[in-house]
Amino acid sequence: MADPADFPFEFACRRSGNCCAIPGGVVRVDDADVRAIAAYLGMSAEAVRSRFVHRDGDRLLDGLGSRCVFLGEGERAGEAHCTVYPVRPQKCRDWPFWPEALERPELLAAMQRRCPGITERA
Repeated sequence: MADPADFPFEFACRRSGNCCAIPGGVVRVDDADVRAIAAYLGMSAEAVRSRFVHRDGDRLLDGLGSRCVFLGEGERAGEAHCTVYPVRPQKCRDWPFWPEALERPELLAAMQRRCPGITERA
């Protein structure tokens, strides 16, 4: 993960789930991610791959409406949560401190529009 101090914003998750529902978004996974998710869910790695991983084997499947397959609804309306949060893939752990956001101003602007937890640094 990049150093959060290098970014022109602060972040406090508001549990909107918007970061997990970006159309065309891809969550890459490797064998270690699949094994961790499998252990967390009490499933075999093969079952996780069959149910949640794209047939190419390198990314999670999309859930309903381009949402991450592991994005769940919270107890209160409008409060989303990751159903595999303790073992979520590294890209998810790093959100929104992605190095490519510093390199691509259009990506940074899109992230800031989409995520209510990203606010300008004071």
